[in-house]
Amino acid sequence: MRIVIGNLPDSVSEEGIREALSAFAPVEKISLVKEGATPSALIEMEMTRAEAEALAKRIHGRNYEGRQLRAWVPTMDW
Repeated sequence: MRIVIGNLPDSVSEEGIREALSAFAPVEKISLVKEGATPSALIEMEMTRAEAEALAKRIHGRNYEGRQLRAWVPTMDW
């Protein structure tokens, strides 16, 4: 399942995201998108949609390097 994490700092790295999320769940794949105003990340993990939505709720609003994260599960699985 995929989760999008937005409002990341410009200095974000795949390893930094993996380390920050290690307390929540093991991340299988991370794709950083550094186009636009603020970077975002698409993370992939083996879990059900319900588990992904619960994890996104736990991540949403947390601070990461001074930025308040936004997290959500895409409505369409592409």
